[in-house]
Amino acid sequence: MNPKERADGKPSAFDMQRLTAGDTIEGVISDFGMNGEGVLKVGAYPVFVPFAIVGEKVRAKVNYAKKDCAFADLIEVLTPSNSRVKPRCPYFGRCGGCDLQHIEPALQEEIKREQLIRVMKKNAGLDVVPDEVVSGGMWGYRNKLALPFGRMGRQGKVVLGFYEKRSHRVVPMRFCPLHGRWAEELIADVSEWANENDVSVYDEKTGKGLLRHLVARELGSLSVTLSVNGESVPRLSNLVKKLDRHFSGYTVWLSPQTEKNNVILGGSVKLVHGKESAAQLGAFRAVVSPLSFLQVNDEIREKLYAAACEAVGDADAVTELYSGVGLLTADIALRLPRAKITSVEIVEDAARDARRLMDRLGLSDRVTVVTADAAEHMRSAFGRERADAVLVDPPRKGCSPEVIDAVVASGCRRLVYISCNPATLSRDIALLMKGGFGLVRLTPFDMFPETMNLETLAVLERVRVAGGAEGEEK
Repeated sequence: MNPKERADGKPSAFDMQRLTAGDTIEGVISDFGMNGEGVLKVGAYPVFVPFAIVGEKVRAKVNYAKKDCAFADLIEVLTPSNSRVKPRCPYFGRCGGCDLQHIEPALQEEIKREQLIRVMKKNAGLDVVPDEVVSGGMWGYRNKLALPFGRMGRQGKVVLGFYEKRSHRVVPMRFCPLHGRWAEELIADVSEWANENDVSVYDEKTGKGLLRHLVARELGSLSVTLSVNGESVPRLSNLVKKLDRHFSGYTVWLSPQTEKNNVILGGSVKLVHGKESAAQLGAFRAVVSPLSFLQVNDEIREKLYAAACEAVGDADAVTELYSGVGLLTADIALRLPRAKITSVEIVEDAARDARRLMDRLGLSDRVTVVTADAAEHMRSAFGRERADAVLVDPPRKGCSPEVIDAVVASGCRRLVYISCNPATLSRDIALLMKGGFGLVRLTPFDMFPETMNLETLAVLERVRVAGGAEGEEK
């Protein structure tokens, strides 16, 4: 072995390049990083260069250097890749919302699939061959918008925009091509209203000011929510007049959020204009509260839910954990008319909405909605006796160790895991495999084109009882 190399392939103390902030470097991008950035090697020393593509020769300026890697800004692409395309959004590169608009769709999917393979190897020790990425439309796919309010210029003009990556500096914007035309019209209406009526904007440093975030969903009709540092907003009637120019049948909500944290919405919402209505969600209609979780990409959500139902298969009894307001529960019940389903949700308000949805759809005879902690339910006698197939769709942090242990102990033969974070998915799969499960399918879904975010469906089946022998009778 070369004395400058380490067994793990990482740079050794002998071949570290003494790069410092401000250095200009040139080289060919040899790989993609976990966040979609290009990797330029200076010797064995990796430099991460956002917006660069494998195979390109680039010039970059180092902005931060550590002992084992550095981060640089792209100055110039000297030899562009054939996969490079012109970004559709004029804010790309400043706004922190997108990572991959400079890359053609086919390569975007390849990057995401390869990163899924890598993280499964790193965290779970698995050499997996995932299915091909399930994809759809690349633009105008988002049904939800969430933008912070900010101020800019000497006059302190109120603006809306996404945060610059790794900062809380708002990049003012008029539109976003990941959303439909409705978002452009809404941003204009709300910005004009805030400026014309001198409505204050929340300041994170002082904790003063009113407007924090604008959150909206477009599901056939528009739902607009103002997250505010207070209980009311002045001159709301003027906002309604603005919105009337472009929208009909919309609702306006207030969500008091007075805590000094980064949570977008408060714990409650109040309807201040319009009448709440049901939205068409595949095979059924349902009311979607501003506080309800719903996948942002309708096309991919339909494909994902169909695949999840197929994975559940012929299970007579299905338990869904982290079930929220029951939207996926209802989808499963309608697609699998013979299955008995237990829907488990710890938030009482969400569980109440789920019960109402099941009643309205005539599914209450087959669906039982339980308000409980997921792990506690799975450890209960009721949970154990109904644990045939289990479906989980946890938040980005994944399942808690207690939930993993309870699923392993439950005796269920199949686990269907929907994840929005490959890192926590791979961690949980490693634990589940130690508990007697085997991974039988891994399917990536491009729920968030133009970004590095990825939705994944994992199907696991029990190959042995925890602590038992391979192939032991269950």
